Amino acid sequence: MPSSRLTMHYVLQDAADRLGFADTDIREVPWHALEPGHITGLVSALREDGYAPNTSSLYVNAIRGVMNEAWRLSLISHDQLLKMRSVKAAQGTRLGNGRNLRRSLIRELMAVCAADPRPQGLRDAAVIAILYGTGMRKSESVNLELAQVDPAERSLRVMGKGDKELIKYAPAWAFAKLDAWLAFRREQLPAGAEDDPFLFNRIRRGSHITRERITKHAIYYIARQRGEQVGVKIMPHDFRRSFITRVIEDHDLSIAQKLAHHSNIQTTASYDMRDDNERRRAVERFEL
Repeated sequence: MPSSRLTMHYVLQDAADRLGFADTDIREVPWHALEPGHITGLVSALREDGYAPNTSSLYVNAIRGVMNEAWRLSLISHDQLLKMRSVKAAQGTRLGNGRNLRRSLIRELMAVCAADPRPQGLRDAAVIAILYGTGMRKSESVNLELAQVDPAERSLRVMGKGDKELIKYAPAWAFAKLDAWLAFRREQLPAGAEDDPFLFNRIRRGSHITRERITKHAIYYIARQRGEQVGVKIMPHDFRRSFITRVIEDHDLSIAQKLAHHSNIQTTASYDMRDDNERRRAVERFEL
């Protein structure tokens, strides 16, 4: 996806700067000339700068990808490739910054949206309902098209990571929020005008609904603003984390994996935030 390519470009450019190729375009860096010691030094520098282990892994994997391509183009030998692959990223883990949004909090978010008389109230309720009700990523919600919605099946066809076409299912209450927004939007259109091909519009000051698609930054702003209204810091990805945790709680890990469309079940397990809740409940039982 474009955002993933942009991330890799940034990582490789920063790695090149740290390896002594400052102000050099990453396409001009002699990656094939790197030795394992260069990568080991890069990992150490990242650790000293306070980078998390998973970020260090991102840098190492990005360089491995370049070295794989160098081997494919016969710029390095297979023995050199294996030596580069042997370098490990920093070990360890960090606690995630995300949170598990309970059902009661989602109801509070729906309430603050319902109390907002502006068009943003209906739109934001629909955005939150789709994110939480389907577990889709914010980038997927931004790219949703009206033609991809099947009201009868309560499903949405989205393009996920790796250019994979996926089917997401939404509960009835989430589809009701989406229907309310789309119906309101149609009412605001000039007579004879066609409906917009996308689901969510940008809304300017003065409650003016534009004919422009919402942006990923706007999704972030909606989560932050509505979260502040209920006294909680919320990031867009928290809706996906919470969806996966709910499915694991109510069903099992394998069903959650299928609904999250993860190729590796360990990825799904990393979204499980039940442990935090269970530890909290266990401690709360120790009353005086």
